[in-house]
Amino acid sequence: MKCTSCSYRYPESDIVDNVAHFVCSKCGHSHAVKNYQGFTKAQIIEKIEAAFSGVTLGHGIGLFEAQAIDDYENEAEQKRRRKQDEKTNWNAITPDSLQSCHSSLSFFDADGMRFHLPAFIIGSIKGEVEDPLFQLTNLGHHLESRLDSLNIAQHQAVLGYLTWCLTEEEYGKVHPDIVRAIAGYWAVKFTNKTPGTGRFANG
Repeated sequence: MKCTSCSYRYPESDIVDNVAHFVCSKCGHSHAVKNYQGFTKAQIIEKIEAAFSGVTLGHGIGLFEAQAIDDYENEAEQKRRRKQDEKTNWNAITPDSLQSCHSSLSFFDADGMRFHLPAFIIGSIKGEVEDPLFQLTNLGHHLESRLDSLNIAQHQAVLGYLTWCLTEEEYGKVHPDIVRAIAGYWAVKFTNKTPGTGRFANG
């Protein structure tokens, strides 16, 4: 991973209480990654696949259906496009379909997001699809509501993905957004009060 200040490659980190401390040997800039596990790409993919195994679309908004919504199509056209959608195996959705329908991420409901999110994450890790980081880090009440269908295991798998992104230089420009989203939502959703509600998320 490269230094977020001078782009010099960090040496190996010191890990204390699952917090990785990266200190640049050139400029001295430090970068801390909480909940650091040192997972490889393959391990992150494995965790996402395990957490979302068996998830189906159900009545959620489908990939092509969401494109029709994005295009302001009428209800009849939305239903027609839905017939094209994969509904039982998210792993069967091709990278080309995901990439051409990337804007669908902004038009899914909670069940549609749960079904498609693992495909987008894995596709992005493999370098085949644009990442879904904007939808996972620029959170507000509306965007958070589209993550409500995630169970604890799925939530933790996504948190692992976001933490892994903090160790990858290609996501350097959005590291501040990822850190903010982890601290304000992902790391506290099932362990503390839901941000902004005063209610316990797991109660």
